[in-house]
Amino acid sequence: CGAQVLQVFDSWAGHMDDERYNVFCAPYQKQVVASIKSHSPKTPIIIYMAPGEYSRHGRRLGLLAQTGADIVSVDHTVDTGVARTILPDSIGIQGNLDPQLLRDGPLEAVESRTIAILDQMAGRRHIMNLGHGILADTPEEHAAFFVSTVQNYKQRRQEE
Repeated sequence: CGAQVLQVFDSWAGHMDDERYNVFCAPYQKQVVASIKSHSPKTPIIIYMAPGEYSRHGRRLGLLAQTGADIVSVDHTVDTGVARTILPDSIGIQGNLDPQLLRDGPLEAVESRTIAILDQMAGRRHIMNLGHGILADTPEEHAAFFVSTVQNYKQRRQEE
């Protein structure tokens, strides 16, 4: 209905052991992505698995890449450099600033971490985002600062 991109959330997949994941998650992730693609083949699909004890350190990123999604969203517990090595170049990456860092600051740390993520993703299809949802008590000024940091990144790098 006009969406430019769709994101599929699997909130429990990171909490399932391998056996349960292979039975209750992987087949349905693929089915959902395939169904969306059959109705809207040009709409990019992002898939996201909330962090859990079985998805630490990017352990399931390769499986998410096998769903047929165009982009894998990486939670804040996974280093983006690690994600780059696990995911094939054909798969984009979304993420992954820690939402607690955004909420608590300081802003210098938000800026430093945001730039570090953007630097790690240079040359790779990447959507800068949080590594999970924004926390309700995040100051609006912090969110605005984060957005501004991302928007000004390219110009800052050209000036350096």
